[in-house]
Amino acid sequence: MWGLVSCANDGGMNEPRKQAKAPDNRNCGGRLRRNVGLVVVNGEGKVLAGLRAHANGDKAWQLPQGGIEGREQPLQAAYRELGEETGLTKADVVLVQQLPHWIVYYLPREWTRGRRFVGQKQKWFLFSYVGEGLPDVAKASDKEFEALDWLVPEWLVEHVIAFRKPVYRKVFAAFKAHL
Repeated sequence: MWGLVSCANDGGMNEPRKQAKAPDNRNCGGRLRRNVGLVVVNGEGKVLAGLRAHANGDKAWQLPQGGIEGREQPLQAAYRELGEETGLTKADVVLVQQLPHWIVYYLPREWTRGRRFVGQKQKWFLFSYVGEGLPDVAKASDKEFEALDWLVPEWLVEHVIAFRKPVYRKVFAAFKAHL
């Protein structure tokens, strides 16, 4: 079961819960899915991204991410998602930094019809990859991505789906010293 929180204006875990407005000024009215986002950086300052095939046939690059389950702590979820989506284990990475705050984004309205969530509230982690080469996506337990690649952060921001662009900009700015 995914961890749920009510919409909060800035995504702060300690902020009072209040009715928030999505960027398009509609009342949030729904829930945000608690989630972790993962930036895995190699020795060249490139980040690990996955090529995801969407249900409509479009393909898009994105960083690994996933829901926090039940009473799971964010760091536990980060390591679990790392394995599920990329096949990497705790031995393949070193935790470098965790953002102290949560970052919220809202899904486009057409993506939320009939769904329990209107967006995500994400805790972001930066890991340094200690392996060599490209991780083998075939080792991933979830088949979320059809391919993995090391990408320049700026390129990824320009080629990620539109609603994730502001999130990636914030995350990469926060981790800039390590990228």
